Amino acid sequence: MSEEEKNQETNQGDQQSDESVTFTDEQQAKIDELIGQQHAKWSKKLDQQQAEFKQQLTDAQKQAEERAKMTAEQKAEADRKQREAEMAKQNQELATQIQEYKTKSMLLDKGISPDMLPLVMGADEDSTSDNLGLLQKYVDDQVQAATEKLLAGKQAVTTGSNNTSSQEAGTNNPWSKDGWNLTKQTEIYNTDKEQAQKLIASAQPISQSFYVGK
Repeated sequence: MSEEEKNQETNQGDQQSDESVTFTDEQQAKIDELIGQQHAKWSKKLDQQQAEFKQQLTDAQKQAEERAKMTAEQKAEADRKQREAEMAKQNQELATQIQEYKTKSMLLDKGISPDMLPLVMGADEDSTSDNLGLLQKYVDDQVQAATEKLLAGKQAVTTGSNNTSSQEAGTNNPWSKDGWNLTKQTEIYNTDKEQAQKLIASAQPISQSFYVGK
């Protein structure tokens, strides 16, 4: 390649690098808005972190000054209280974890998603059970009203072949007594309401119980 050709390629590369991406006024305004929002979020987070650091530093200095004035007996007492506070915090965290586990177990036993944990979890098993009862009553009322509306005016579903009847009434039917499963009820109801109606009619679940499609 000649020197002249090299210079031409260099000039073309410089021209391409000088080209800038342009936006419409509306696009640029939106970009500026997003950048401003992100900047404000970062600034707020940074200010919060700085405030927390200053507070921690102030508390540490204050504790050091107070500790310097203590006698050996007072220091021992302060250390004892600090250990007790840390142990109490650890016990509380453990109790919370245990309560979360128990609440999840209660939800799963009733066929309810563990995602509902923040809504029903109480300070102890009794309060959690009460909250779960209130939730289930509310859901029962809503599901029953929805089912009555859905099945209103519908013709009774006739039984199909023996295989179909066996499948709808047996353990493969999440509305049946033997195959009861709220998670599968939800999946079928959300994907195929007609099939859900057939399974409900076949299983004939108790009207007072909680089930999807009620």
